[in-house]
Amino acid sequence: MKNLFFLGLFLSVFTFSHAQTELWLGPKAGINMANVSNLDGNSYMGAYGGVAFGIHFSERYALQPEMGFSMQGSTEIYNSNEDLQLTYFTLGVINKLYLVDGLHLLAGPEFNFKVNDTFSDWADSEIYDEDGNYIGDTDAQPFDMAIVGGLGYDLPFGLTLEARYKQGIQDVMNFINWDSDQDSRLNQVFQFGIAYKFHMNKK
Repeated sequence: MKNLFFLGLFLSVFTFSHAQTELWLGPKAGINMANVSNLDGNSYMGAYGGVAFGIHFSERYALQPEMGFSMQGSTEIYNSNEDLQLTYFTLGVINKLYLVDGLHLLAGPEFNFKVNDTFSDWADSEIYDEDGNYIGDTDAQPFDMAIVGGLGYDLPFGLTLEARYKQGIQDVMNFINWDSDQDSRLNQVFQFGIAYKFHMNKK
């Protein structure tokens, strides 16, 4: 999956570097207000950061591949004192639709590869039913795919302000029948942050 992402990024740069109005590269960072559905937990505050590469195809549309990290999770899950902390390496492909100068909508997929989780630090590593049959473990899933949507504003001097919502679409936990709740446990993240553009070419 990562190889395909980098191949697509390379082809985008190669194909459009000479034809587009603007290319940019720069850092991004911010805070997460995260939770995991159906764990009866509270919001977890974490951080995110990374680097973004942008290609303006027209005055109204830009494509922004990006990569970085994201700290997510949920606190006091199942009304306990335990927290679930998840750290991901992230790859995203964000589409930007500019409404007026600077103001834009953004949306796209994000691929999340788990780097670390704290769930197995305090929970039993394996789960068995009442008959002693193994039904799963307490490791979080190694991969999560999410859909990102939000709003951004580009300031004239290169700074961008962003507010995003990130919705996971795969069950975070790597177990079944751990309790009577059969609903999927999905990442849900509000992100508030900034980014900075270093312009690489401009007509």
